[in-house]
Parts: sequence; C-alpha cells; structure tokens
Amino acid sequence: MQTQATVTDTSRYPLSRKQRELAKREALILDTAQNILHEQGYSSLTMDRIAEAIEYSKGTIYNHFPNKEDMVCSLCCRNIKNLIDIFTRAAEYEGTSRERFSAMGIGYSLYHQINPLDAQNIQIIKINSIREKISLEKLSEIESLEQRITEIANRVVQEAIQCGDLPKEVSDITDSIVFGYWSMLYGSLLLEQSDIPLENLGFNPGVKTLWLNCQKFMDGYNWLPHSPDIGSESLFNKISSDLYSNEVDMLNKRNK
Repeated sequence: MQTQATVTDTSRYPLSRKQRELAKREALILDTAQNILHEQGYSSLTMDRIAEAIEYSKGTIYNHFPNKEDMVCSLCCRNIKNLIDIFTRAAEYEGTSRERFSAMGIGYSLYHQINPLDAQNIQIIKINSIREKISLEKLSEIESLEQRITEIANRVVQEAIQCGDLPKEVSDITDSIVFGYWSMLYGSLLLEQSDIPLENLGFNPGVKTLWLNCQKFMDGYNWLPHSPDIGSESLFNKISSDLYSNEVDMLNKRNK
C-alpha cells in the first residue's frame, strides 16, 4: 500500500523559486570567497570585498553568513560533502572489502590533487583563534559531516570482519584502523602541499606512493587478500578506471 509522504521527505518537495535564488546566491558568495582566499589569502577576505565582487550589499552577505569564519567553514562543509560522495562510491564498489577500503584512499588523494585549496580551508578553521569565532551551528554541521565520512569507512571495516577478510581480533580496534588510514592520507596531503623539498630529500610523493604505503598498512592488520597476492599496480589502475575516471581525466588535463 502506498503511503503519504511526510514533511521530512524533501525529495518530493522541490525548492521554491525564492529558495532556489537564495541557494544560487549563497553558492556565488562561497565561490567568490574561495577565489579571494586563493588569490589574496585569508587576511584579505572581507565582506566588503565579496560584496563588491558580486555586486550585492554587504548586508545581503550578512544575511547568509554572520562572519567570514562561518563562510570559510561553509566552504569546508561543501568540500566534505564532495568527499562523502567519493567515499560512498568507494563503499558501494563491487569488490572485496579491501578493494573498497583502498578505493577510499585513491579517491581522497585524487580529489585533493584536483582541489588543493580544500585542504587549505580545513587548515584555516583548525586555527583556534579562527575556530572560536565560528558559530556553534556551523561547527555542529561540519562535525556531523566529518562523522558521516568516518561512519562510511568504519562500516567497510566491520563488513571485512564479518566476512572474514579481517581477523576477529581487530573487532575492538576498528576505530584505530580508520584513524591510522586517515592519518596516512591526511599526513601525505599536508606534506605534498608544504614547502618541504620532498624530492630533494629522496621521497617520491604522489597517489601511487601513498597507495603502496596504505597496502602495507592493511597487510599489517592481516587484511585479506594480502598485497603480494592482488597485483597492486593493476588493482590501482582498475579502481581508478572503474570509479574515478572523471577525476583522473581532470588531473591529467591539469598536469599537461
């Protein structure tokens, strides 16, 4: 029997014209803020400059964001939503649990190579003097989104235990597995975006180097099948082609 839609079923209630206009204007504000951050830095990001660039009053900007800290946090929220899509694609990939978990690392790395400013925004809102100015509502939003990412990764780890790809002994440390994996991804990202001359120091940063390190990380937890048995290079290419062909094409065009 067909039931009546509830008020929470927003998919059946399209946005009104006014709501669409507000959403479009907010996207314009955020895009403009991102351009200023990229070209001039955080100290140059002001409501006046944004208003001048988009030809709206400063009061209109304040109708959307109470301060520039909330604005940058909103940029981060938008970025994390994109990452949620990346992680969801990986989690739903038709492969082994290890392949799906590995796919998250590839997607994360590709996304941030294409969108390097996203990581910089995250670093900005981690600064205490800036974070303390962000509204509680906006902080709650970004924390909720970050929780969704860890939940997706945790779910794949749990599924790996249930199907026998991971030993049951790790059942109590699934959070550690996710945290360790994320630390490798995030740490590699920060190093690549730093001014440290990694290549001069003998390091070869990049998605594939990170991929190999992540495979060894999973081997350490006895996550089956082990990396020597799966053909790491061919698997990397297969996942990239199956899941992230658009991202790979964008990255190749950017590097030409």
